Amino acid sequence: MTTEDDLLQAAIIDQLNAELGASTMSMKQLAAAIGRPYDSTRNYLRKERNMPLGIFIECATVLGVSPDTIIARARQRL
Repeated sequence: MTTEDDLLQAAIIDQLNAELGASTMSMKQLAAAIGRPYDSTRNYLRKERNMPLGIFIECATVLGVSPDTIIARARQRL
C-alpha cells in the first residue's frame, strides 16, 4: 500500500469512530451487533489491526451509514 492508501484507511477508521460516536451505540454494542469479539472490534477501531473489508461493511450497515458515504466523508478528512 502507498502512503496515500494508508492515510485513507486511517481516515476511514476515524470516520467510523465518528459515526459510532454520533450513534446511540457503544463499541461493545457494535461488536455484538456485528457478531465479533469486543477486543477485535476495539483493535480495529483503535487502528491496532487492519480492518477487513467485510467487517467495515458490517459496521457501516449496523451504524446505518452506507460504506460509500463513510469513504466520501473520510476523503474529506484528507
